[in-house]
Amino acid sequence: MISTEELLYGLSPDLTLRFFATFARMEFALKQLRLLRSTAEGEVAQIGHPRLVARLGPGFFQAVEEAHVAEMLIANPPKHFLVNGDGGVAFGPQPAALVTTSDLIGATWRVRNNLFHGNKLSPADRKRDEALMTNALAVLDMILEALPDVSSSFHEPQQHF
Repeated sequence: MISTEELLYGLSPDLTLRFFATFARMEFALKQLRLLRSTAEGEVAQIGHPRLVARLGPGFFQAVEEAHVAEMLIANPPKHFLVNGDGGVAFGPQPAALVTTSDLIGATWRVRNNLFHGNKLSPADRKRDEALMTNALAVLDMILEALPDVSSSFHEPQQHF
């Protein structure tokens, strides 16, 4: 069996575990509060960024900027992981700097998605990866501060997955 160190390929185990666990609890809380993408009944439940963005409001982005907790995420956001013409995948071009709450929430979840689904091996810039993870965690912390009901659901003991 592959070791944790091999699986993480240079990422900090403590930071990575905190990142995974925090996102799992945040997504649970958002689902509990019906902050889901509008889909037909019986469809797969997915986080609905538009509803979360509407709840946070446009001032949330400015608050994050002023807190200086997500400077790399804002100035140099993660790339999109794209499917190419032959069914393979690759990172797309570098996105522009973030300017809205919607951009920020999208980029925060893109850090999550890229860690879960992206290229773990090469090229690897682990300092950047860990900075983006730290920035994304700071954004999640600020969401919990901004939305007491999300914070309450986030901190609620979870009985099952």
